[in-house]
Amino acid sequence: MKFAVLSLNPGIDRVLYLNNPMNPGHMNRACRSVTSQGSKGANVAIMLKRLGFDVTYYSFTGGLYGSLCEEILNKEGIDCKYRKAACGIRVNTKVIDGNGVCTELNEKGGPVTKEELEGLLEDFLKDSAETVFMCGSFPQGVEKDVYKSLIRVEKELGHNVILDCDGEAMTQGIVSGPDIIKPNIDELIMLLKSVGMCKDLPDESGKDTESTEKACGKLAERFGVGRVICTLGENGAVENSLSSSDGEAPKAGDGIYVPAYKSELLGFSGAGDCFLAGFGAAVYGMGMSDYDALEFASACGAAKVRLEGTRLPEKKEIQTIYGDIKNGSQERNKR
Repeated sequence: MKFAVLSLNPGIDRVLYLNNPMNPGHMNRACRSVTSQGSKGANVAIMLKRLGFDVTYYSFTGGLYGSLCEEILNKEGIDCKYRKAACGIRVNTKVIDGNGVCTELNEKGGPVTKEELEGLLEDFLKDSAETVFMCGSFPQGVEKDVYKSLIRVEKELGHNVILDCDGEAMTQGIVSGPDIIKPNIDELIMLLKSVGMCKDLPDESGKDTESTEKACGKLAERFGVGRVICTLGENGAVENSLSSSDGEAPKAGDGIYVPAYKSELLGFSGAGDCFLAGFGAAVYGMGMSDYDALEFASACGAAKVRLEGTRLPEKKEIQTIYGDIKNGSQERNKR
């Protein structure tokens, strides 16, 4: 199985750690810092590679930070196809203070030119990968309906499409019926509101997992999304999938719920990306059932939060946690 990952708004993450609570408006001295790749797409590509799959990464580069991002992904042995953007790539800064409070300062990215964008998308659409990930936000210069158009083309080519974004990019992209989307509970509520499905809103705390399953099912049925997954942080994750039989129109089936694997929280950034990469790899690359794939994805996310900053887990760490889950440390809970 070969995967391709598109990241239109790449960047570098810089995490600053403080010993004390942040004091806005005054000097704050960092005790240490961590610099790493800083986009959903890069995290997904690295995770897929570490799980043992062939993956091609499509993105922009340019400038000092572009060179740094290239260096990080090259060390992973990932096949990267870059288009140079005159604007370079962005830097996202996270400040984690002595109380564990995280403040994020994310740049918009761009603007990229029409020619730069068209060149990158032309390269991406030539890829023959059976499964493609479209990840993250858009830089300035990219229209918000780009995913919608790309998904239609990829599905016509017979490819599986996994979409991971939020805001207007997701509102537009979901119309084309991607095979998998994975909002967290806040993003799911925002998406339901944006498409006029306010009567289907789940419990915003994420504790009422059944209401979240139903909301995922309603969303899948309305837009023809193959699988809608919602991550709930410490409350686990749910999925609802489309099913069809006897030529009937696809409809949402029974939801699936898995609890969160209890793990020390050291670094949350990138956990959702590891979860999604794990699920896509499990379903399309390992042939797992949806429930087993959701457990495997949970193991990927749990392995990530044990690591500080934006470090990503190795396959061995994930397999250890997945083994714990399969050996019964967590009760299966299907609905």
